[in-house]
Amino acid sequence: MPQTTAAVNSNSDLRAKSLFAILLAVLASVFWGAMGVCVQYLFETTDITPLNLVSIRLPLAGLLLVALNLIFVRKKMLGVFSSPKAVFGIVLSGFEVLFAHLTFFFAIYYSNAGTGAIFLGLVPLLAGIYLYLRGKKGFTSIEVLCCAIAFFGVVFIVSKGDLSNFDFNWNTVFWGLVSAVFAVIYSIQPKPLIEKYGVEPVVSWGIFSAGVASFIVLRPIDAMLSLTPNGWLALGFIVVFGTAAAFWMYLYSLKYLSPVVVGLIVCVEPLSAFLFGVMFMNLHLGLLETLGVIMVLANVVILSCVPAKPKQKPPR
Repeated sequence: MPQTTAAVNSNSDLRAKSLFAILLAVLASVFWGAMGVCVQYLFETTDITPLNLVSIRLPLAGLLLVALNLIFVRKKMLGVFSSPKAVFGIVLSGFEVLFAHLTFFFAIYYSNAGTGAIFLGLVPLLAGIYLYLRGKKGFTSIEVLCCAIAFFGVVFIVSKGDLSNFDFNWNTVFWGLVSAVFAVIYSIQPKPLIEKYGVEPVVSWGIFSAGVASFIVLRPIDAMLSLTPNGWLALGFIVVFGTAAAFWMYLYSLKYLSPVVVGLIVCVEPLSAFLFGVMFMNLHLGLLETLGVIMVLANVVILSCVPAKPKQKPPR
């Protein structure tokens, strides 16, 4: 039976929103990759620690998001306070961001950026397993294929063909796995809140609340005062683009894509970090790295070509 005009228009609209969500997830990954280069710069040239960095970037990014969104979407930002349950869920999501990035920085601190990036490849797999166990969604054949392509693409990029570049000590494995688990939780837990209240209040109040708490507990004032002008530039990029903009785009993409698909797209992050390293830190692009780049990009192209499926309504 041919589709009606309304059905065709609905499918086209869903397709356009899905492609836009994919674009936002890719941009978020690019910002996170560039942020990784800035983080490495701060760790190598200053005395700043992972605890300092997290407790500086989150409150500043949260303050920026809250201030801007109170100006442009004030009603939506204040509307969440009518529900204590929603406020609790939003604050919880902020602490999930805090722990995901703090544990990821610890994984890098105890090994190197390449080893830490490997654990990002586990996020879509863990998200898919969780959703399957909960009976919400099974893996599609395309998602299984993309999981394999993305994971090995990341391995080729960060290993440079030499597995000895990885440093899988117990501290690294522990913090890397904890980071992946928190990343999965953050990609799933706030999704109903985003659908009901919008992206702006969820990401703004969540990051702001976790940031204020971390700032009060860790008190990174001395670390902030010790930064050089170049250090402040790197921190500014981390706050504005690597945190505020990236998390807004990441959460917006979850409105129209599953956590598994978004997790697969976020595998672009190690790719972007490597390419920024080539441009600014004198890294060299070899044969295996090139193959890894092609595989990660192919993963995004494949996901972009899969038709978007409308949400199924429960039977009455």
